[in-house]
Amino acid sequence: MEIKITEMNENFVKLVIKGEDHTYLNLLQHELLKDEDVVLAKYNIPHPYVGEPELVVRTKGKNPIQAIKEANERIVKKIEEVLSQI
Repeated sequence: MEIKITEMNENFVKLVIKGEDHTYLNLLQHELLKDEDVVLAKYNIPHPYVGEPELVVRTKGKNPIQAIKEANERIVKKIEEVLSQI
């Protein structure tokens, strides 16, 4: 996965996430929206074969990169829980 920040300020970040699709981005968006400091979390994949997936996160007071990191940590914990049950 290659991540490139295309826009950023203290409450907003727009990322291009190469090599990902709806599977991961939908999960990340869902997990981000559980954070009460996240105002907006959305992604767009312009075209599945030639488009580069974009993720947009807007927060109220929280660093958006930190919000993404925390959401990813929660996803990893949930996956580990599921794997431990197998």
